[in-house]
Order: sequence, then structure tokens, then C-alpha cells
Amino acid sequence: MNRMAFVILSSCLVLLACAPAAKSTASAEPAQPSKVAAPETVQGKMTAPVKVEAQVGDRSARVTLDFQAPANNVRVNVHGVDGLVVTSAPTLLEGASFNRGDATSFDIAFTPGAGRSHLVVAVAGSFQGSSLSRVASFAVGSPTVEQQKASDSDSATTDSNGQRIKMMPGGQ
Repeated sequence: MNRMAFVILSSCLVLLACAPAAKSTASAEPAQPSKVAAPETVQGKMTAPVKVEAQVGDRSARVTLDFQAPANNVRVNVHGVDGLVVTSAPTLLEGASFNRGDATSFDIAFTPGAGRSHLVVAVAGSFQGSSLSRVASFAVGSPTVEQQKASDSDSATTDSNGQRIKMMPGGQ
């Protein structure tokens, strides 16, 4: 299973879990933050109309959600992949409502994994009467030599739209 599939699967499992609402109390400022935004347009199933951005530091991140449509019963969960461990509350928000144009931010504390790991933010709720979700993953750290070798050995190519395609051996 490739890493993106693992991230998506892990995110779906987090959305299914019920946890009490909690808000991060981490106040550490990220060291040399880099601002990253989740992709705006993705081909495939519909996603929640919320923009997810993160300023990621060495041991913390500031995640900002910008709601582009009214939303009810919003739940926001965070977790780590590839060794990253979230040390603040994993459920940032539950049962909240937002209007179009509303924005909210959360501080998240974490312990990074070896090399490159990922912070995953999952937003789910009712957007204009439809139950939708959006999952965004933000890279933390630099890949180790082993991670680079694994990435280099992937036999990937792109289609006519520039989307990555992983070539798998065919059966006889």
C-alpha cells in the first residue's frame, strides 16, 4: 500500500472515531514556519468546501480553516503518519457551525517521526445539506536516505493531465 493510500485510509478511520470535543492548548510558536495549502481542486469525489492551510514548524503547527460555504456539525481531527505523534488533543472541534467566509485556527503540538513524516487534518460536516469531508496532509522534516531510496524506486509516471500513475506488474 503506498503512503497516500495509507494517509487516506488512516484519515477515514479517524473520522469514524468518536471522541469528546477538545481544543488544543499548545501555544508554542512554530520555528521557521512554512505555509502550505491543501490542493483547491481535486478530480474525483466531492470534498468539503473548506480551505485547509498549515504553518508547520519543527514541533508544532498552526492550522487555519477557511469555510467557503455554510457548515453545520463540523468535526476536525488531527493525527500523524510515518512516525509523527500528535501530542495535543486529536479532536480540535466537534459539532460546530460556520458561515461562509468564517475562518478559525488551531495550534497543534507534535513529535515528528524520523526523516519525513506527515501531519493529517480531517474536516467533516454538513455543507449545504450534504455530508462532506476534506483531508489534508502536511509534510514535516526531510526524508531519510532510506525514504529517498524507497521514493526513487517507485516506478511512477504521469498521465496527460500530469497526475501520477504508479505502474504495477501485470499477471500472466
